[in-house]
Amino acid sequence: ALIFDCHYDAYRGVVVHVRVMEGRIKTGDVIRMMSTNAEYKVDSCGVFKIQYEETGILEAGDVGYIISGVKTVSDVNVGDTITVASNAVDKPLPGFKEVKPVVYSSIYPMDSNEYEELKSSMEKLKLNDASLIYEKDNSLALGNGFRCGFLGLLHLEIIQERLERDFDQAVIFTAPSVRYKVHLTSGEEIFIDNPAEYPTGRIKDAEEPYIKASIITPSEFLGSIMSLCNEKRGIQTNMTYLDTKRVELTYEMPLAEVLFDFYDRLKSYSRGYASFDYELIG
Repeated sequence: ALIFDCHYDAYRGVVVHVRVMEGRIKTGDVIRMMSTNAEYKVDSCGVFKIQYEETGILEAGDVGYIISGVKTVSDVNVGDTITVASNAVDKPLPGFKEVKPVVYSSIYPMDSNEYEELKSSMEKLKLNDASLIYEKDNSLALGNGFRCGFLGLLHLEIIQERLERDFDQAVIFTAPSVRYKVHLTSGEEIFIDNPAEYPTGRIKDAEEPYIKASIITPSEFLGSIMSLCNEKRGIQTNMTYLDTKRVELTYEMPLAEVLFDFYDRLKSYSRGYASFDYELIG
């Protein structure tokens, strides 16, 4: 069965939305999540008919839900494969990828006494958003907080808004950074997302994440946008005229250069007309 979505129910835990590809799943079966190897006993399963209609069994071709007392959303990964533990398949359905954060930032409460409240808010937020990754962090100036990994700048903004709106938290976000891959002179490879951990003097070479940026702009702003991309260490790979007035530019550039003021400057140079999209290329 392929997991295509899930949601959290306060009384029943995580409700997993699945499509059964082969065989059947029935109430009482022990199922296994193939990416995490977590096993659960199926409490109930059935199909969607606007309301949940419990059928007690799901067969190949059915699309439905499974409730099995899963308490943490991170155990259920969208795209993962479920198999029956007693008669497991050898390999999962193709196409599943682990989510990997690309932008890092630290979050601290405005008032250091509100750390416990922020911690509880982060745990609740994680229940709805399994792609949010965080660990405890400490700063001399700001006290206790969390070092977080985000899928991109939009993801960071969404988490910031949700903390403020849904959980009424007053928080400080540090400047976002990216993760560098550092090859040491000893032959070891390490990943660094915090400037404080940079191993000065022991570095053979370092790599940074690169993106493929697509910018669509009216042709009159072409010159200023191209000089902005060159200033941000961008390498132009393509330029296509979509019609007489619009151009699509494709650049390869370091992700670190896009985190600060790039988007704001792109909008001001193009009077708000340019659009920007990017994907990570390695």
